[in-house]
Amino acid sequence: MKRPGLTFSFGRRSGARRFAADRRATMSVEFAIVSVPLLGLIGAIFEVGLVYMRGEQLQIATQNASRAMLTNSIGNMTYQNFINNYVCSWQTTGTVAPGTLDRSFDCSRLLVDVSSPSSWTGAATSNSFYTAPNALGSTITMPAAGSIAVVRIVYPMPMMTAILTGGVLTGMTLGNGKTAGGWLTSYKGEWNHMLLGIASFRVEPSS
Repeated sequence: MKRPGLTFSFGRRSGARRFAADRRATMSVEFAIVSVPLLGLIGAIFEVGLVYMRGEQLQIATQNASRAMLTNSIGNMTYQNFINNYVCSWQTTGTVAPGTLDRSFDCSRLLVDVSSPSSWTGAATSNSFYTAPNALGSTITMPAAGSIAVVRIVYPMPMMTAILTGGVLTGMTLGNGKTAGGWLTSYKGEWNHMLLGIASFRVEPSS
């Protein structure tokens, strides 16, 4: 008579052998191991590509918007009006004006600075003015004809990885723009890519 339990024990060992010999099961385990870094790499490629694309769009929009100051063709206006008329018009007008940012940008997140340094060496070209940004309702002091003008526009672009995961990664220490080699900056409690568009020129004489 067979003792109870021996058949059960043999069955378990036999099942383990079949699982180890099953190539489909082995491939499933291998795929699970490889898929994690693979998906991370795909996400990183997508993130970097999007940052470069948005950064190029912001630079082009900054150059186009600066032409009005270059030609000394606009009077005093607020930073908000400058954004609405020359940088990012779609949220106020409903349409994307030629040369302005498209609908992938949130116009309310834009930060603008216009300065008129006394010399080229004294021109501020960093994006760090986001720590004390100009009030959007304040009036821009337009550079005088013949003087140097520097226009900087910053767009805090949230991590797409955080957006795709429902904000799970918000606040994670993935990098810091204030440290050497950092690629993200903490802004209003979120990690962002601080995209910078900049244009520098000497204002033309009034016609």
